[in-house]
Amino acid sequence: MVVGISSVEIFLPENHSLKEKRQATKRIVERTRQKFNVSVMEIDRTNLWQRVTIGFSVVGSGKDIVERMIENIHIFIESLYIGKVIDTRTEIVMIGNEI
Repeated sequence: MVVGISSVEIFLPENHSLKEKRQATKRIVERTRQKFNVSVMEIDRTNLWQRVTIGFSVVGSGKDIVERMIENIHIFIESLYIGKVIDTRTEIVMIGNEI
């Protein structure tokens, strides 16, 4: 089993309040969850109104599958055009023997 964990830092230049940030974050999280059926949530920078960090995890049977899924999610989040992706971080953990 392979587990991939990733975070995406997004700059929201159009936001002028925490309320607008919450709305943008909710759209990103819900659309990502619906499209990919992954565990996703806001993980950091909860008090900054123009930046949001989204974290998600992916489980699969092979490293290449998990890496491809994470890359597809990064591309999807960027394609929403809700904000500009300024940083991504990813870790892959292998549990047991990879086939």
